[in-house]
Amino acid sequence: MKNTIVITGTPGVGKTTVARELARADGYRLIELNSLAKEARALSGEDPERGAAIIDEAKLKREIAKALKADGPKFIVEGHYGEVVPPRYVERAVVIRLDPRILRLRLVERGYPPSKVDENLQAEILDSCLVNAVEAFGEEAVLEVDATGLDFQRLVASVREAINGRGLPPGSVNWVERLQKEGALHDFLR
Repeated sequence: MKNTIVITGTPGVGKTTVARELARADGYRLIELNSLAKEARALSGEDPERGAAIIDEAKLKREIAKALKADGPKFIVEGHYGEVVPPRYVERAVVIRLDPRILRLRLVERGYPPSKVDENLQAEILDSCLVNAVEAFGEEAVLEVDATGLDFQRLVASVREAINGRGLPPGSVNWVERLQKEGALHDFLR
């Protein structure tokens, strides 16, 4: 039963705020992967190098499957590792993208250490969340939304349009090409 929308993207692109608004406004039941992983004790430690929790994917997948079997409203599952959602439940995956220059500012404002900022910028530039979503759910189920320059209400509207099948097909947002054209790619190479 395909009853789930996955909203994914690199940390800092706005996915949590958008998912919460869509759940509130449109009646979805919201599952935030980070919260579910903590509640379900699906954490198997912490990566000291990255300062990030290590997810027990198998346990988290089981917990997600249990939650998504419930009858009732459709679900939104949000998280930067949205590909852990079992594909049999996924109607659409929306990958929110953001210009790496803006993303850098947001991550620094959040107090991320430089190594974590760099890791997330590289993930955004190299389409990591997009590639993972396409591999997990198939190209036909995945759409992108470029959040660059959008205010919050327009971003929510754009994600809502993507949920309804009107968004950018995978590969539409190409930061390498865009940054290269603008002479800014070298700012992200280390």
